[in-house]
Amino acid sequence: MHDLLVPDIALVEKWLGEAGYESYICDQCSGLHISALQSSEGVLDSRLFVEPWGLMFTTELDLRTSAVLAVSADMPRLNMSFPTLKLFVNTPDEATPMLMASSSLLTTQGVTVAQFHEYFGVAMETVRQLMQECQQMQFLYLGEEPLLSAEPEEGAKHSYH
Repeated sequence: MHDLLVPDIALVEKWLGEAGYESYICDQCSGLHISALQSSEGVLDSRLFVEPWGLMFTTELDLRTSAVLAVSADMPRLNMSFPTLKLFVNTPDEATPMLMASSSLLTTQGVTVAQFHEYFGVAMETVRQLMQECQQMQFLYLGEEPLLSAEPEEGAKHSYH
């Protein structure tokens, strides 16, 4: 019989390392940043949080501003296509719009190392599939859209016609 463990952040960090995932803790939050996704184009942040009730894995995808309506309209289909993820659009006042993807694992009664590895492996693969689909649908901001500036460029002429 395998031991059921209630993981803390040190144990989760160890399990991630054993599974071959690089992670780090920044000074801004208490989450373990997942390097494999963090460095992917279109990803703003990807973190695994250890909460009193369990683990929460979140990934924030950078949406093109012009795609927010299309993503919102496609949300029921996306949620049906990725049933192990909770998906929603976040449009903060002072940041770019994001597609939030999260997955959770309850751990208050304990979890084995094998269960954690299966949970996290499936969550990572599902987020990668979501990213691929969003790239194909051209939902993600990948640096190709010019950002609008409040200030006109030097020497630019404005025309209202």
